[in-house]
Amino acid sequence: MNQGIAGQERWGRAEILTRADELAERAVELWPGPVEGMVHADDEWVGWKELRAALLAMPTGTWTTYGDVAALIGTHAVAVGSHLASNAGLHGAYRVLTADGRISEGFRWASNDQSADPQTLPEAEGVPFDEARRARRSHRLTTADLATLLGKQVADDIAPAHDLDEEQQAAAARFEAQLRDNQTPETVKGVGDALRFWEQQGGYRAYGRASETSCFPTLEVGNALESRKLWPLAMYPVTGTVEAVFEHLKRRQPFDDEPLRRELMARLNKINGIDLAEAKLDLRPSFPVEVFAGRSDEICAVLEWFVHTVALAEARRPTPTDDGPGMV
Repeated sequence: MNQGIAGQERWGRAEILTRADELAERAVELWPGPVEGMVHADDEWVGWKELRAALLAMPTGTWTTYGDVAALIGTHAVAVGSHLASNAGLHGAYRVLTADGRISEGFRWASNDQSADPQTLPEAEGVPFDEARRARRSHRLTTADLATLLGKQVADDIAPAHDLDEEQQAAAARFEAQLRDNQTPETVKGVGDALRFWEQQGGYRAYGRASETSCFPTLEVGNALESRKLWPLAMYPVTGTVEAVFEHLKRRQPFDDEPLRRELMARLNKINGIDLAEAKLDLRPSFPVEVFAGRSDEICAVLEWFVHTVALAEARRPTPTDDGPGMV
């Protein structure tokens, strides 16, 4: 191309327009027109745009299910599977697996030149698979995780209330009843022991308002002018899961410091039965509530470390009476 320009005796308006026509003809030869069946981005359903955004936002070393994606964008799993199968070139499509964590039988590579086992891609990114070719569940992103990655509002981000009013008292009774009805006596005792220990450390119990009444062991720190609430876990008595709420902690001192969140994750992962994926450090990874049945003392040790970490950070915070720049 540059040789053609160098061969010109002059380079004026006429020569520039002629060159533009030549380049346009070359472009048409290389790409004669739109691929048949392609849809203009402006005409695409907003749900598929959101699906693409979710795939791009997923951290390396995670996976999700067709059902989770479907719930996120407002359709059903079959439609998601059909869309991914007919758009094989979508970035990260291999991270969408079946409900039990397997590669779908309908998975297709974008190019006929590719023939490798698609399971090798998530494995290379850090997703472990068992002998039955099922991805480890601790690396799964739920609908709530995907919504968080896309910046959608999460209702549980509202700080739990401290006052044990009639509504909270009723919620406490529901939580305990749901826990007894759905979990073993050993689990119920372990959860109760841990929550009582939490209260002995100066924390309190707060409860959600949904039909499955969640429980948040919460700390309130600060002073009358500036108070903050932190909670390390969210317990769900019916589904039997406990979330480590890194999503919330990353916006609250002192756990806005990533090394402290990593330390919390590492301490939890030392407990047998807990396996939180590092890729979900900014999300809400979960573990089974039955871990409390035999490991309540170990969980209490982590909760104690959490309280002491917060207390130490508070002690180091400047107070309104401290001398500082601009203060007389």
